[in-house]
Amino acid sequence: MTQKQLNRYKVISSLIDGKLSISEAAMSLGLSERQIKRLKKGVMEQGPAFLIHKNTGRKPQHALTDELK
Repeated sequence: MTQKQLNRYKVISSLIDGKLSISEAAMSLGLSERQIKRLKKGVMEQGPAFLIHKNTGRKPQHALTDELK
């Protein structure tokens, strides 16, 4: 996980534990309350893996092959 993803997980975990409100979490992450609700639901259902971008580690489709380089 990147530092940004770890920070998001810490804030969402605090929200789930009741230490933060939705508006406080939204302000600390710079997101809307709607996005915080979406992240909270995803973390509760899938765990921290929900915060990792699904395209991480994949080679771009438009990347040149090693032979062309």
